[in-house]
Amino acid sequence: MIPLLVALVAATPDCPIRLTDVAKEAGLVFVHERGATAGHRLPESMGSGIAWLDYDADGWMDVYVVQSGPFPPADSPQAADRLFRNNGDGTFTDVTARAGLSDMAYGMGAFAADYDNDGFVDLLVTNWGRIILYRNKGDGTFRDETAKLGLSEKGWFTAAAWGDVDGDNLLDLVLTRYVDDSQEAKLFCGMVDTGERMYCRPMQYPGTTAFLYRNGGDGSFRDITREAGLAEAVGKALGAVFVDVDLDGKLDLYVANDALMNFLFRNLGGGRFEDISVLSGTAFDPKGNPQGSMGVDAGDLDGDGAPDLAVANWEGEPNAYYRNLGSALFEDLSVSSGFAQRPPRDVGFGLNFLDLESDGDLDVFIANGHVDDKPRLQGTTYAQRNSLLWNLGGGRFVQRPCGSAFERTYVGRGSGVADYDNDGDPDIAVSNSGGPLLLLRNDGEHGGWLGVQLVGRKSNRQGIGARLVAETPAGKTLTRLVKAGSSYLSTSDPRVLFGLGPERAVKKLTIYWPSGTVQALENLPAGKYVKIEEPSGR
Repeated sequence: MIPLLVALVAATPDCPIRLTDVAKEAGLVFVHERGATAGHRLPESMGSGIAWLDYDADGWMDVYVVQSGPFPPADSPQAADRLFRNNGDGTFTDVTARAGLSDMAYGMGAFAADYDNDGFVDLLVTNWGRIILYRNKGDGTFRDETAKLGLSEKGWFTAAAWGDVDGDNLLDLVLTRYVDDSQEAKLFCGMVDTGERMYCRPMQYPGTTAFLYRNGGDGSFRDITREAGLAEAVGKALGAVFVDVDLDGKLDLYVANDALMNFLFRNLGGGRFEDISVLSGTAFDPKGNPQGSMGVDAGDLDGDGAPDLAVANWEGEPNAYYRNLGSALFEDLSVSSGFAQRPPRDVGFGLNFLDLESDGDLDVFIANGHVDDKPRLQGTTYAQRNSLLWNLGGGRFVQRPCGSAFERTYVGRGSGVADYDNDGDPDIAVSNSGGPLLLLRNDGEHGGWLGVQLVGRKSNRQGIGARLVAETPAGKTLTRLVKAGSSYLSTSDPRVLFGLGPERAVKKLTIYWPSGTVQALENLPAGKYVKIEEPSGR
């Protein structure tokens, strides 16, 4: 544990850990500006995300926070995003100007990954209107490479994710959009008799399509949306994640849409996909209705080794937990597992899997907040409490708020997980629409742990898309995934944390690299991070 900002926290029987907001003490002073106007334009209601990334490769996770700003956008300093460097002592320093970052568009999300395999993490920022791809120069600064790389499309860009979809060991990019709001000025939503405007619903706007870009490895990207089979999928995307749902070694794509069916595209190889959304059981609720889906994550919630899916949804709709049955088939266990427990008026946005007490079971954090500053339904509030779902084992959940951060209300949006203080337990950053950034430090008693940072040689440099399986001396098996893009408009720490409970070692660690290489290591002691390089041979 780092020496600064450490507090002794008394754990309760229900909460062995406590999540404490230490953003102000840590120097993460940031307030989101949503640009609210009397016109109630839809982008004002959406908020933004964050990205955890070690931009200077010093072993400490830094954080990039997306600002929205005045609306309509005017490239105002009020819209400037922020990069905070982790000082390694529990505090952060704003290095935005020093790093050469200058995005002043109306911001949405941030997605970090080393797309050029040079050992330094790059950064994609999605905005209303355009995107920006910053290449990390390796000297503490970034350069805007958007035009040079051929990423010039326009639209309302929201979620994105990085992954090697064609097996060439280069990170490709899926880039989604929300709705087509080009005719919004002609819409009126609100009280006709008084003329008071309210935010229109997404159902009143046309949907849009996503883009899939193949990394050429020569400093350029090529649009392969049509040849990949994604061009006809019209959605209203707010969440996306690459995950190998059928464990065939190829990354599939799951997309959460607002008020339209969610998409699951199975990777057929060579960058071609087939739509198995309906057949997989992940497109609709149990009654066959689309849901208002926002944040999404993937991971092994029930401990059977197969990646499950979860989605944060609109008020009155249960947050969804889809258990992987194998062969890309899923069972909706939202209600029976306890996953759907929450106040009926909550609106879920950010959603993250994380092992809070290091017992080996993935818990779930959900950032809640309404989109209407004056909610229409009685009993509904704009600011809401965040949710914490404790995994009781086997994918059974109970809602259990742990810490003062769950006693306050926020208009929660993007959330990302990282062990920012390198003490072996996951912490959480949360962006709040029109409110302050939260840094929820994980305090209390924890089990043993092992942290893993991958270094790809044949695979992409960060090992994005890898699957890691740890076996403990007592016979427990833990499966974790390496992802770049999930939750709501956000990126989490790419390092893998294994919570080991009472165990103090990993008997065997097997890494399934994106290149197809399978690497096994034995007898790894707990309580530290290890950097593991992919073998260059067979």
